[in-house]
Amino acid sequence: MYCDESRQTNSEYILVGGIWILKEKGWNFVNDFEKFCQNVLGLKNPMGHMKWTKVPPSANSKYFKAYEKLVDLYFEYNSKNIMFFRTLIVNKNDYDFTHEKFYKGDYEEGFYNLYCQLILNWLQKSNEYHIRIAHRPIKKASRDDCEEFRLNWLKEKLNNKFESTINKYSWFFGYQKVKPPVITIESREARERRLIQIADILMGAVGFYWNKEHLKSNVRNGKLTLAKYIASKLGRNDLLFTTKWNDKRFNIFLFDTSKTKLKK
Repeated sequence: MYCDESRQTNSEYILVGGIWILKEKGWNFVNDFEKFCQNVLGLKNPMGHMKWTKVPPSANSKYFKAYEKLVDLYFEYNSKNIMFFRTLIVNKNDYDFTHEKFYKGDYEEGFYNLYCQLILNWLQKSNEYHIRIAHRPIKKASRDDCEEFRLNWLKEKLNNKFESTINKYSWFFGYQKVKPPVITIESREARERRLIQIADILMGAVGFYWNKEHLKSNVRNGKLTLAKYIASKLGRNDLLFTTKWNDKRFNIFLFDTSKTKLKK
């Protein structure tokens, strides 16, 4: 699983999202893309860090064609049930990252809770998960605080909540010993992981619509064209929609922030 976040300073919505892919298929996806860039686009060097904020302004650019191909490959692999995308959207004006009751005033706990909400319901007993999250500087709650500590916290929370979910009706079915599904969670530099980059691009396109970037007078044509291209793959005119929680084609989940509005 490869995850990232997407937010802009003045945006109403922030997003976290990720790509689920069978472990043995990850390099196949990357190699298929690199071969296209070399053999079809004639690029002598691999594409650099691809992300939504770097979408080329012109749809006629060969570098734009690389972004299109990355999208095409996602839907090709998705059609074979070996690659999935999910993003969680939250209104940052309604979500309290430092809620005293839920997060004990700890911003990072509030932030990583969003990843927990993104991932938890898609965990399955029969699978093992290795999660790679784009590296980000954290807001330290203490001098010894670090990203590794936070990722270990997320791993434990996911495994504990998964076990609790499985045993929700233990009073009736009996307690089940559950093998923790999340084996590792580690950070990676997004510029070095093409699978984090496709997550960023798909998520960026969703945020582009939800934050009404497509309506701005100075909208970049490249972003608008790519966002429309992704929507067309889904038979839609835009990405302003949500899906059922188990939709594996292109899952968009609007997070319910009502609980975070409770009195502190």
